[in-house]
Amino acid sequence: MQLLPDRDQGKTLAIGLAVLALVMVYLIGFHWFVVKHMDYSDQISALREDVARFKAATSQRELIEQRLSDVNDQGQNDTYFLAGQNFDAAAAVLTQRLKQIIATQADHEQDCQVISNQNVRAREAERFEKVLVKVRMRCNLGDLVKVLHELEGTLPLVFIDGMNIYQRYVNAPGRTTRNQNIAVLDIRFDMYGYLSTANDPERQV
Repeated sequence: MQLLPDRDQGKTLAIGLAVLALVMVYLIGFHWFVVKHMDYSDQISALREDVARFKAATSQRELIEQRLSDVNDQGQNDTYFLAGQNFDAAAAVLTQRLKQIIATQADHEQDCQVISNQNVRAREAERFEKVLVKVRMRCNLGDLVKVLHELEGTLPLVFIDGMNIYQRYVNAPGRTTRNQNIAVLDIRFDMYGYLSTANDPERQV
């Protein structure tokens, strides 16, 4: 009975055992070291990317500061706000502006007119004082579109809200029957803007 392997097989077995021993030594003594250093390498690469981004952001600091300054200047530009030292004056200017736009933009000014307007103060204080005017006017659709476009598309900033439109018939010169009357639009809406003077928080209730 042969207990020991042949010489050729013994060499192969010895080599295999040596390799196994080396693997065991690596796993026990060096694997954790290699894994930790690979983790360190990944962290270093991530830090290098962060540093590169920080350097890029720092190089644009002057440009960013200039853009921020431009935005602040635009925010403080009085041309965005209504003219007038107080609510009543600004409301009068806002109403007059609407009438001027009708006079310059409407093709049929006699059929596009402000019937009534009412100034309304805001119930809740905002950062800037809100100037709101409730308007009722009569106009045809084509002229109304041009008037509103000019009102909202130019400075100072004016906003339109709560619009309701009704169709009504009005008598026209020389016409006596309803079928011969002219159909016009009865338009009601809120238009508002803001005064450039900020409200004082200490005065708000």
